[in-house]
Amino acid sequence: MTQVREIKCPHCGEWTMWTGNVDDRCLYCDEFLEPRRFSREVEKKISKELIKENDYFFIKPTDGPVKRSIKIVLNSLRWWVYYLEILFFIFITLVLLLITLFAG
Repeated sequence: MTQVREIKCPHCGEWTMWTGNVDDRCLYCDEFLEPRRFSREVEKKISKELIKENDYFFIKPTDGPVKRSIKIVLNSLRWWVYYLEILFFIFITLVLLLITLFAG
């Protein structure tokens, strides 16, 4: 259950009803009551969509369930390989560092 409160509109200065939602608008000037919060939420949504589109195997809405699950597995496998490569290079760097310290 949402609580309805009154808030002063940052644009027109009138008191208007506010439920705490991101997309609440002023009853008088029809502007967003929290424009910064609204723009941040829109930017987050767009960046999430861009991240999904930048996957190696982009999952399209027209893909079937088998093709969708295969793409999910391949995308996660790709990230696992990426992180394992990073761990390998960190391990090699630490081994070389220890060799140089003890050979000293």
